[in-house]
This record gives sequence, C-alpha cells and structure tokens, in this order.
Amino acid sequence: MPYLRLLCSAAITPGLVALQVLSLETTAQGQDEELSITRLSIPLEKDAKPFCASGTEDGRLLAFQVDHPEGLGRLDIWFSRLQNGRWSVPFNAGPQINTGSHEADAKLSADGTVMVFLRSDDFSRSSGVYISHFRDGSWSKGKLLGPPVSLPDTVQFGALLSKDLRRLYFSSNRSGGHGGFDVYYSDRLGSGWEQWGEPVNLGPVVNSAGDENDVALSSDETTIILPLRRNDSPSESVDLYISRKINAQWTPLRNLGPRINTPGTDTCPWLGYDGRTLFLNSTWDGLVGGKEAATWIWAIRHSEGF
Repeated sequence: MPYLRLLCSAAITPGLVALQVLSLETTAQGQDEELSITRLSIPLEKDAKPFCASGTEDGRLLAFQVDHPEGLGRLDIWFSRLQNGRWSVPFNAGPQINTGSHEADAKLSADGTVMVFLRSDDFSRSSGVYISHFRDGSWSKGKLLGPPVSLPDTVQFGALLSKDLRRLYFSSNRSGGHGGFDVYYSDRLGSGWEQWGEPVNLGPVVNSAGDENDVALSSDETTIILPLRRNDSPSESVDLYISRKINAQWTPLRNLGPRINTPGTDTCPWLGYDGRTLFLNSTWDGLVGGKEAATWIWAIRHSEGF
C-alpha cells in the first residue's frame, strides 16, 4: 500500500465554506493528489436538511430536495444559483414540478434544460421517474416515464441521464433482480422522450442481494459511485463505493476509504460533469476531524478526478 501524507488547511471559496485541502503525496506513484472538501453554503433555515444535490456543467445552477415550510407539498425540488460567488436564496421549482406528493432526487442535464426526478406519496411503497424540460423560461409539467422504466407497485430511486441524454440509469426493487434494489439502465428509443428500451441490469458484480441505489455516474459512463452498508465499512455505517468499467465489464465495488467516507452516514452521491467533483450528503460535520451532526451537502474536488 502506498504511503500517504495528509496536510490540512482552511480557507474560503466562493459558494462554499469550511474548505479543507488535503495534499496526498503517494510515494508509489511519485505524484501529488489533492482533495478539497467543502460545505455548500446554501442559505437555508437552521433546521433545514437539503439532500441529493446535482448541478449544471457550468456550476451555476444547483438542484436539491428539502422539506421547506414554504414548499408546495412535502419534499419539494428547490434551486439555487451561484451569483457573485455566493449561492442565492433557494427558490421552489414551481407547481409544474412540485405537488402535494414527495418530489425528490432531481438530476440536471449538463446545460440545465432537462431534469429527471422522483415522485411518490410513499417511498416505501412505490415511486415513479419523471422528466421535465426548461423551455421559454419555465419548466414543463413533469411527465411520468412509464413502463418499462417506472412500474406499478415498485420503487425507483436515483434516476439520472447520461450526458448525451440517450441513457437513463436508475435503481429499482422490481422482480427479476439480484435482491433488494438493483441498478439498471434503459436506452431512449428514437428522438422523442416517450419510448424507452427494456431496462438492463448492471449484473452481479455491481448488484447484490442487498440494496444498490442512488447511483452517481461519470460523464463518460465508465465510473459509478454507490452508497452501501457493507461489512468492509470501517465504521459499520453507510459508505460510498466505486466501480469502473474496464473492457466493457464493471469492476468489483471498492470502498472509497477514509479520505472521503466518514464515521457518519454518507449518501446521495452525484459526480459533477467536470469528473473531479463529488457531491454527497453526510451526517459528519467537517468530514475530516469532524463530529456527528445534521446531514448537509458537501463537495469534494479531486485533483486527479474520480
């Protein structure tokens, strides 16, 4: 195992607070890597708990879910814009997206004109994948992606589109999988958005008898990151795991280790379009040298990419 030397410092970055920079000198590789760990400074009420962020490629629009007193239902989708180096006061995605049900897990396309999200009255029973398009200054009414993507009496989680918008990745507890929730993909058929191919299971290297959900995906579709509770978690909590596609095959899931995972619960991963930024929710305040606290959205920038 290569020797790692970690150095930490504090600073302020536009739109982010509590920056921690870790210089990782790896003698086996003879090069330095750097992790920048930041807490997103979204101006929300003290008790608010934002989850599952995603952003546009230019980094100027952020989407996330939160149970907000000014929302339209229970969980709603909210946005914040990066303006003059600071995140704006969040604004509701509006009645075309949010209803009296739960709307959650919004994932934005690179240019911010397409968004997939989940809607459910009870996520323990069922949920559907919805899509909306930003046209003429507003979002279109969310439209259900029905069978074979969203099935009756099944739960779908973690839906997101590939960068070219041709493939949808998602988790589902539908029958025929390896157990619990599995990760699938479905290809868009034709030029419209109504027809989707039969979902393909990512297979037993990625999926297990447990639950694989909330998948994060690199822009080139060769890296996925999943939150899992497994025996090799150092703190026996939910950690993030990574798999890479090599020669058209996914590698066994590997724990991302203590540089990224904490003793708390680490969930809701999202890989930014730059390939170097990982968004996640963590209950560990500070990530490095922190303590258990309310969950919040963090960003980790890796100089070498994920």
